[in-house]
Amino acid sequence: MTISRRAFLSAATLAAGSLVLARPASALPEGLPPGMMPGSLDPATIEGGIQAADLEVATVTDTSVAFTWATYAPGVLTPYGLAQPTVNAGEEVLIGPADGGAMTVVHADDTPRGYHHVIVDGLEPGRAYRFECRSNGVRAVPSLATTHRPSSPEMTGTFTTLTPPPGRSLGTIAITNDTHIGKPYHDGIKIEGIGLREAEGARRFPTMQLEELLAGVAGTSAAAIVVNGDCTDGNSAEQAAEFKRIMDGFGARNSRWFATRGNHDNYEPGSTSARGDMAEVPDHFGTVGPARQQHWAARIGELRLIGIDSSTVHDDGGYISPEQLDAVHAELLADADRPTFVFAHHPITRDAAYTNAGGPGFIVPEDQARRLQDSLAATPGAAAMFAGHTHRTRRGRADVGHVDFCERGACLGYPGGYTLLDVREGGYMVTFHRTPARESLDWSARTRWSLLGFEPEYMLGSVEDRNYSVHRGF
Repeated sequence: MTISRRAFLSAATLAAGSLVLARPASALPEGLPPGMMPGSLDPATIEGGIQAADLEVATVTDTSVAFTWATYAPGVLTPYGLAQPTVNAGEEVLIGPADGGAMTVVHADDTPRGYHHVIVDGLEPGRAYRFECRSNGVRAVPSLATTHRPSSPEMTGTFTTLTPPPGRSLGTIAITNDTHIGKPYHDGIKIEGIGLREAEGARRFPTMQLEELLAGVAGTSAAAIVVNGDCTDGNSAEQAAEFKRIMDGFGARNSRWFATRGNHDNYEPGSTSARGDMAEVPDHFGTVGPARQQHWAARIGELRLIGIDSSTVHDDGGYISPEQLDAVHAELLADADRPTFVFAHHPITRDAAYTNAGGPGFIVPEDQARRLQDSLAATPGAAAMFAGHTHRTRRGRADVGHVDFCERGACLGYPGGYTLLDVREGGYMVTFHRTPARESLDWSARTRWSLLGFEPEYMLGSVEDRNYSVHRGF
């Protein structure tokens, strides 16, 4: 058995945070082996009904909400342990005003499935609602510690839609990160013959999740998408070509899609870590993005997007050269009042440094980060900077100025999705959306058990981290 570096760091962080491992999962129904490859069972094979667990309020926008939950056999213990098979069941969602009145059924579907994802549209902005999610009459309840916070919507049974900023739309951008094209199996605990990977003959799971994510984004109002680093798993020519093939199916590079470089995009091809010399490591990622330590800038409608290369071939932590910092500073000040959003794979704040699983060495060094934050703080139009790398969703704090810094959840694995950045004259909204395709949802349901179920505690974040509205003038 081997444990990846990310898995080790995540496990260590969760242990340090005093998250207690739950009791071992109960025995599976006869004839189903335990392991890390859950399937979905016919409820006729289960005695005593079902249980509905793992409730999450994944998305809250100004006019919609999205729920996910899973159905299991009675006695299955969540959220930790070996992966458990789901049980097929129908689904029902009730919603009503939080200030009184009965809840009504807004969604009902008898299609048997074990993992449930329901989007409810047509809600009023800035309004509080009560809700209940059910399967076969059984109410869904939360499982993760993250969703057991007293104020979480999963515990209160209420949510409030976002209040959109005023003014006309200036544009919408989609964001994702950590697609890891070419990855052979999902991170976590890797046991020979049992590791989390796609079924034989199926699409490779990183390819499947990115293709389905782009199909989901195509159905939104997003004018473009930014893939914020770790586009490939190991910087091979084949992985770079596959990433470009998938993205070109969405549209033209540098108009419909953009990419930043992550640490995995600097690996020596065939290696599993960044340990090389800049002159010796081939730059296959350079076929889909700028050369190493070069930024890019683009105009999408009235918005300015800036992408920064925060990666080095020497290690998995961040690095931004003095020359690139100077170039970005000049770029920012050249059109200082324009609404500007910045992207780099590695986070750059002290908040991120001391809350991520890898510690300060896993992100951009503090002196470089402070120079970039100073440049952003001196740019009136600079509104937000987005990062990937940690695979988690967390809205952090600036060390200087008032720019919004946020790490966004990965395309890959759990929870698997993209962010919509909806910019208006009076501010912007940030909302996370799970990739809606059934194949991707089912894969997320499987990877939810990675690291014996602890991985989601680190990845998911709070509903306020995933979805929020910022009111500020542009």
